[in-house]
Amino acid sequence: MPQMEQLIDIKQIWLTLLKYKWRILFFSLMVTAIASLVALSKPSIYTATATLLIESKQAKAVSVEEVYGLDTRINEYFLTQFEILKSDSIALAVIRKLDLVNNPEFNPALVQEDKLLDLSVDIYSLLPFLNGLKKPAPELSAEDELYRLEQRVLAIFKSKLSISPVRKTQLVNISFSSVSPTLAAQVANEVGNVYIESNLDSTMQVANKASGWLNDRLATLKAELQASEAKLQDFLKQEGLVDIAGVGGLASQELNELTSQLNKARDRRVAAESLYNLAKSSTQNVAQISAVPEITNHPVIRDVKLAVSNAERKISDLTKRYGPKHPKMKAAQAELASAEKNLDRELRQLVKGIGSEVTAARQAENTIRGEIDSRKAEFQELTVKTARYSEFQREVDSNKQLYDLFLNRYKETSASSDFGSTIARFTDVAHQPLLPSAPKRKLIVLMAFVASFGFGCVVAFVLEALNDTFTSAKQVEHILGVSLLGVLPLVKAKKDKVPTYIYYDEKQRAFSEGVRTIRTGYMLSNMNHDNKSVIVTSSEPSEGKTTSAINLAFGLAQLEKTILIDCDLRRPAIGRRFDLPSAQPGLANLIAGTHTFEECLVKDEVSGLDILSAGLVPPNPQELLASERFTVLLDKLKQRYARIVLDTAPCQAVSDAYLLSQKVDSCILVTRAEHTRTGVVKQTLGKLVQQGVKIDGVILNRLNLKKAAKYSGHGSYYEYYGYAEKATPSQVPIKQESQSA
Repeated sequence: MPQMEQLIDIKQIWLTLLKYKWRILFFSLMVTAIASLVALSKPSIYTATATLLIESKQAKAVSVEEVYGLDTRINEYFLTQFEILKSDSIALAVIRKLDLVNNPEFNPALVQEDKLLDLSVDIYSLLPFLNGLKKPAPELSAEDELYRLEQRVLAIFKSKLSISPVRKTQLVNISFSSVSPTLAAQVANEVGNVYIESNLDSTMQVANKASGWLNDRLATLKAELQASEAKLQDFLKQEGLVDIAGVGGLASQELNELTSQLNKARDRRVAAESLYNLAKSSTQNVAQISAVPEITNHPVIRDVKLAVSNAERKISDLTKRYGPKHPKMKAAQAELASAEKNLDRELRQLVKGIGSEVTAARQAENTIRGEIDSRKAEFQELTVKTARYSEFQREVDSNKQLYDLFLNRYKETSASSDFGSTIARFTDVAHQPLLPSAPKRKLIVLMAFVASFGFGCVVAFVLEALNDTFTSAKQVEHILGVSLLGVLPLVKAKKDKVPTYIYYDEKQRAFSEGVRTIRTGYMLSNMNHDNKSVIVTSSEPSEGKTTSAINLAFGLAQLEKTILIDCDLRRPAIGRRFDLPSAQPGLANLIAGTHTFEECLVKDEVSGLDILSAGLVPPNPQELLASERFTVLLDKLKQRYARIVLDTAPCQAVSDAYLLSQKVDSCILVTRAEHTRTGVVKQTLGKLVQQGVKIDGVILNRLNLKKAAKYSGHGSYYEYYGYAEKATPSQVPIKQESQSA
């Protein structure tokens, strides 16, 4: 916070603004007046606004989004529609429809041209030799001229048109500005109508184009479908096929059945061969043959064996009751023998039958296998035909599907081509505005005043920052680092010629008080030193060093015996200020030895001050001031006077002051307020310090006390003691002034 307080001095800012307040206010009022005139001179502009609703889903008789190529499900769709509204094609359509080319507001060529624009023609007529330098304008055709004119009107039209979508809605505002409220509303509505009509036209064009293309494509697809169907029929006739799907299924079924029969025949043959081989190996032994399970389980053998078993059981039963010779026993034994004989015969007959079965099974198997091979060849041939049939059928199906698809699209497009669905509709149409939208004259005047006032303040701060002169008393000690002896106020006089005896003027008490302050500061600075001589100099001419030297001498003369010496031998001024004759001898004559001291000395009757003017201007002033005789003269004057005040030439102009500073006791530097640059004063003080001169202080001359009190914080307390009161114009006697001092 302390650093901020040092960087930002609110009081200094306020004082700076007060210092330049009248200039800032004058500038602001001038700019505001000009802005008011400009605002009043501009015509009133009226803005009309129409609101459109962009449909997210268009109403269609049938669904043909694919034909129109519209995808309303994406956000880019609405952005696209907004850009279409801004497009040149929509603007040109409105321009042509409303004939804005012949409207003076849009065609500056229709406005009467200023006479100043004809100066070029007058120049070429007055100076014929310039005709050779004049490049002839290229000749343009009517189409080119119309194109250029429309482009100029288009640029003006689009500068007045504003398309602004309403955020997070499907609404868009169409605003148009014009000097005519009727035209503004008409154009805003017409832009929306042209946009809707343009969309309808483009939709119709797309539908018509799609219908034509679909019609042409349908003819081609129909021919392709008919050709593919003809190929399929020719193939069926050529191969003698009726229903290839049924034939293929029957052949497959038959082949499966033959395969099943072949498997059964193979099983039959294997079984027969196994039984035949077993029976053949047991041909000599009937018991072994009958032991074979396949033979035993044969129905005939089973029945014969049953008869044998019954005969054996009967014999067994008869044996229990009869003997071997009994007739029943013999009959039973004969029955058993007959059964066994029958079994043997059947077994042998069965073995022979098994061989026949083997032969038959083999023949059956071979027959079925041959049939299968024949059917396989037929099935393979049928498979090839089926593949070709499928190829022709796929071509027919594909062409038929494509034809049906295009036929449906053609019918949909034809049915919806005359359906006028709109892409947008008005929610609010534009009406004639009652009040102008521009220029906002009050706002323009207010902004002009605020901007000019702010600019004036900035310029004031810049000027204040660039002003490196002394504008207040406190700047002297702060910038130069030396004490301020006093301030001499600005005295208003004709041609800036301050009266010689202003120190004694009752009306200029502030000036007299400033001189007394300087005198007190000088005496306090040399109170502990036996310093009697002091030079009064400045950095540049016209800073008031001579006035300061004279009035300091007046103030010292009231207290002590004082002499004022004009050491500015180049441009002497003291003799002229005291109205001394031009032939009055002075310092130059005294050093040259042409006159005595008494002849050169002048006594001022008003102040009692002794004056030694410059005398005759010598050609070598610096040599005279550097001479030993001048040093001796100063030593003698120190014995005769208590105070010696020397007025010297400016330090930056010549080096006389630096030379004299080595011969006197101290130096007082005079600087003019708001005139002399601080860098120049610093440079002068630096050189004086390098010379080893004692600097008593600085006198700030011609400071505007009222201005400094208001804007620089330098107040004056003269009014507290009544010095600012108006006094009579009579001069104050010397004795009274001495008494008051």
